[in-house]
Amino acid sequence: MSEPYIFLCVDPLVPWSPDPAFRDEAEIADRLELRRLLVDHDTVERKPDVTAALRRAAIDGPGRAVYRGWMISAEAYGRLFTALSERGVRLLNTPEQYAACHHLPTAHAFVGGWMPQTAWVDRDRIADDAALSGALAPFGDAAVTVKDWVKSQAAGYWSEACFIPSAADRAAARRVIDRFIELQGDSLTGGLVFRRYVPLATSDGAAEEWRCFVLDGHVVGCWPRFAPSAAAEAPPPGLLQAIARELPSHFATADVARRQDGGWLLMETGDGQVSGFPAGAAAETVLASVAASLRSA
Repeated sequence: MSEPYIFLCVDPLVPWSPDPAFRDEAEIADRLELRRLLVDHDTVERKPDVTAALRRAAIDGPGRAVYRGWMISAEAYGRLFTALSERGVRLLNTPEQYAACHHLPTAHAFVGGWMPQTAWVDRDRIADDAALSGALAPFGDAAVTVKDWVKSQAAGYWSEACFIPSAADRAAARRVIDRFIELQGDSLTGGLVFRRYVPLATSDGAAEEWRCFVLDGHVVGCWPRFAPSAAAEAPPPGLLQAIARELPSHFATADVARRQDGGWLLMETGDGQVSGFPAGAAAETVLASVAASLRSA
């Protein structure tokens, strides 16, 4: 009989227990009768042999699995996928599906029509001013933001390492880009992504942004990312389902936000295994659907 597994990140200080950030999910997994196992995130991320990362994972037999833990690189996810496959356990998403929604340029090929105008430069060309100018030129003098294929520095360094007031001001753009690269350090992934800045609607100073979980092309649920948005207008279900159908992954997320002019934008996509759950019923609802999917496979 195929076993439904959930792999949670281990607490580095208490190696027989889930990381505190995932203990609520561990309790939910127990209620759903998912076989709960631990994986060492840091070992998966940093070492080519992930055997040590699974040393506390007592895999009893073949089955399907979901990983719920801290974000890992696409390369590390591939190592984890291979190691588990060799033990007869198959993660919900393949490495290709993980990268497809984890890396913005790959996702853009499927759902870019709902995103702000976007351009990117691969990592090996980010020191090339001509390559940067080529990527910025289509924006004219519009404001843009910069991030890598996965993350930005918007939260703590908006004005110095994210927001570029005019794409036409190459000197100012280079200052912001260099600061962003400095802050990302070794964690810089893929290259640089430039996006047209679009003012968003806000509630009590927080963007009206929602996180939608998608399983096998269907919307499992959509919840506000920030508490003040709970009273704001929710995204149109038709829009969410249209995006969900195009996402190239079994289990993914889509973050959508309302513009100041009332329209909607797809801001980010992500792999559902490493995307945080908004507060409330999201974790229980999504994991129940995931458990059913694992059992039916």
